[in-house]
Amino acid sequence: MWCVSNPAQSRYRVRMLVAAVLCILFAALAAAAFNVWHLTGAVAWVVAVVSALPIVGALVGTGAYLNEEKDEFQRNLYIQAILGGIAGTLAATTIWGYLEDFARAPHMRLIWVCPMFWIFVVVVFPVIRLRYR
Repeated sequence: MWCVSNPAQSRYRVRMLVAAVLCILFAALAAAAFNVWHLTGAVAWVVAVVSALPIVGALVGTGAYLNEEKDEFQRNLYIQAILGGIAGTLAATTIWGYLEDFARAPHMRLIWVCPMFWIFVVVVFPVIRLRYR
């Protein structure tokens, strides 16, 4: 995905860049709003949900890329990387859950699950590509 570029991959990069910028911007604005105005009730819920919408956009953008990608090999590589990301995230969060329950490890905030998933995807993707060299 990073070496070869076709129109679907270019659009995907733009979508993900926009989603990342919006995610950072919305999270910063939400944090500031909570710190300044001490939001509660329905307003707090709305601000929290709106600040998470760029993450939903990134997931929708990923689905759009998989739909638009005409190269079946590239699409398959990315699907494998996504499955690796899901597996890594599921394993890490499950292990951490057991550590919380049995070893009194500190609570992991759920806000870190999505970044963890994308880190696993980025780590797994080159490993999967190496299998086809």
